[in-house]
Amino acid sequence: MIPAGVALALAGTAAYTQVGAHTSYALLGGALFVIGLGLGATIVPSMAVAYQSVPREAVGQATTTINVIQRIAGSVGTALLAIVLQRRIAAELPGLHDGLVGLARLPEHARSQAAPALAAAFGTTFWVALALLAAALVPALLLPAARRSPMSPPEPSRPTSGAQSQEGEHHG
Repeated sequence: MIPAGVALALAGTAAYTQVGAHTSYALLGGALFVIGLGLGATIVPSMAVAYQSVPREAVGQATTTINVIQRIAGSVGTALLAIVLQRRIAAELPGLHDGLVGLARLPEHARSQAAPALAAAFGTTFWVALALLAAALVPALLLPAARRSPMSPPEPSRPTSGAQSQEGEHHG
């Protein structure tokens, strides 16, 4: 299921690499929905696989470690994509200063002329995101299959009848 989720997220992200000045919001929304389906089919099952290999007494520490890794990786990935986007905007619109703030200050006709270049900058940035996501496919294919039954504490033994539970008791 995890590789299929990564593939869905790849498909949705691929749509964003083709963004243009007149790309419809419906296409972008649909692609974002597909990305969400892919991430949903990836995150929970990968956590289940990770926790299956952790001894019960170490689950708390593993949870903290995974949380820290997710936050750091998310921050680094966001920063990387922001830098790529900033550099692509600077390359596509060399006379523009102050990035998107400078774009907002332009008159309406100048903004509409800048839209294709801006879309190209975003498209290039999503190609980088697609490459990063494609790199996640390798470890996803190497994950062990999840066990069918979740970890659960052993059931306490129960007597099978009321007569057995009263054995050894003395009444009165």
